[in-house]
Amino acid sequence: MNTATNTRSATGSIELNATPEQVWKAITDAAELIRWFPLEARVDPGEGGTLFMSWKNEHAAESKIIAWEPLKRFAASWGWGEDSDMPAQVNEYRIEARGNTTILHVITSGFPDDPSWDGYVEATNRGWVFELQSLKQYIENHLGEDRDVIYLRRRTPIAAEEAWERIFGDAGLGEDPLGGTVFDQTPEKQYAAIVEEGLFRVSFEPCGLETAEREVCLWLQAWGEDRGKLPAIEAKWRPMLESLFPEGHWVQGS
Repeated sequence: MNTATNTRSATGSIELNATPEQVWKAITDAAELIRWFPLEARVDPGEGGTLFMSWKNEHAAESKIIAWEPLKRFAASWGWGEDSDMPAQVNEYRIEARGNTTILHVITSGFPDDPSWDGYVEATNRGWVFELQSLKQYIENHLGEDRDVIYLRRRTPIAAEEAWERIFGDAGLGEDPLGGTVFDQTPEKQYAAIVEEGLFRVSFEPCGLETAEREVCLWLQAWGEDRGKLPAIEAKWRPMLESLFPEGHWVQGS
């Protein structure tokens, strides 16, 4: 039974050169969602319906739709199981029309107000920075185009500072991987850039409250003709990660 009450939220927002109708469809239609956010999605629309999203690994969940206000507000809630004392978490999207553009606000609520969860709140904030930029690139430049993704996860016990140095060293990706325009660079936590192939991210995330391990993740997505470049890039990155982190191991789905 969920009994915890003191919670906090992670948030994000972005201005989009799109109509509220286009933004609403992007966040509520399964075929649209997989073009910018999860790798799999199913939607049973309407309040009381369900939203399923998956990254083809342990990150998969079906949530209950608790708000369905077309062109204005969408929210879905999921729990941690009947035996958990954790509060439910909610992903909420709010659409704000502003002249010729649309502002999308996102709120992930339900994180325990406990210092041990600081890393997860911060990671969710950083995640929204990337995912909202993904939405922006999709809806403004690739609307209606399918997407392919490289998603490689290597778990390692080494410190974040050393992991960052290895990834961006000469034996790794180098100081300016893939070129492009960097829109977030938080040392030892996240590097994200708009690149020729699409959108690129390196993240360093905590693996659990009871372990010092962290996950080094490489993500590269592409739309349109650039999708064909990804297999050759992945063929180089996979042995590179094994060489950079020999003390580590692959995570489910990698």
